[in-house]
Amino acid sequence: MAKMRSVTLVAPRRFEIVEVDKPEVDDDSVIVKVEGHGICGSNLHFWHGGGSANAMCCYPMPGAAGHEFGGVVTEAGRNVRRVKVGDRIAVDFFHSTACGVCPYCTAGWPNQCTGRAAHATGGYVDYLKLSERGLHILPDTIATHAAAIAEPAAAPVSALRRAGLRGGEQVVVLGAGVLGLAAVGAAKAMGAGRVIVTAKYDQQAQFAQAFGADVVVRGSGDASVEEIRSHLDGGAADIVVETVGGHAPTLGQATDIVRPRGEVLVLGLWEELVPVDSWKSVLKDVTYRFCLTYGTQGLKTDFGYTVDLMGSRKVPMQDLVTHVMPLERIGEAFEVAADKSRGAMKVILVP
Repeated sequence: MAKMRSVTLVAPRRFEIVEVDKPEVDDDSVIVKVEGHGICGSNLHFWHGGGSANAMCCYPMPGAAGHEFGGVVTEAGRNVRRVKVGDRIAVDFFHSTACGVCPYCTAGWPNQCTGRAAHATGGYVDYLKLSERGLHILPDTIATHAAAIAEPAAAPVSALRRAGLRGGEQVVVLGAGVLGLAAVGAAKAMGAGRVIVTAKYDQQAQFAQAFGADVVVRGSGDASVEEIRSHLDGGAADIVVETVGGHAPTLGQATDIVRPRGEVLVLGLWEELVPVDSWKSVLKDVTYRFCLTYGTQGLKTDFGYTVDLMGSRKVPMQDLVTHVMPLERIGEAFEVAADKSRGAMKVILVP
């Protein structure tokens, strides 16, 4: 059997590249040669070790939980109809590996599939075996390796669609990393009247302006909350998108900033349990929406809509790829991705 490389996260901050069997195509699957792997914030949590993420870790971790892919179809089974050999694609891994028949899949939320395919291969590997579901053919405006960034971008796009953004709303985005900038661009593309974002690093502030933010607030403390409120009509936002997590007090800040009967969209992951001010939340009648990945709104998947936004350059997420490094340097790539002071926005690993 042919072989391929696969990365194992052996322990916090320690990778090994091993040789494993390359997956084989069958009648209903495709083989995708991965041309770009993204490094997600969740990957960094596992790599750091400890904290709340540790409960989900099982070292050694084959594949190291990679799940952001751009690639090329190299083989297709005889029953495959939506893609063909040679197609460049972005991969909705959760959709492509879902069973397609459980209640969550049929409701349009394959991220919560209860019968995920046992054959599914994932992680930082050279080749993936997937169903044709969840594979999105790329336009010429998106490079194959850069398509990996569509996966994280789809999460805030989904969150805003679930919130029912109709146009004219005041939206505050806490954090200007990949998730935050996707939220900024998507909110503007979906008709938000005013978008305010907090940015810690210079490169984040520059991209925030390019993505259409009306106001960029530097800093993250109590003073920044007051500055944000000073730019809002009525001193409060219709929607607050939290994208920071870690050790930041941003869930409480979001509660302070959102208006009565407003909505807080939570995308960040914290290293510890985070308290919620129940009295303030109840008295303001706040809705909290914790958003895991993406699904389907109406007849359009969130992932497909994200690829459309990228392809039209209404939300040019591909521009956020600041570092491209070979897979064999994955340890160094994670160091770069973890240290935003080095200018990184999105780090992509290539073969």
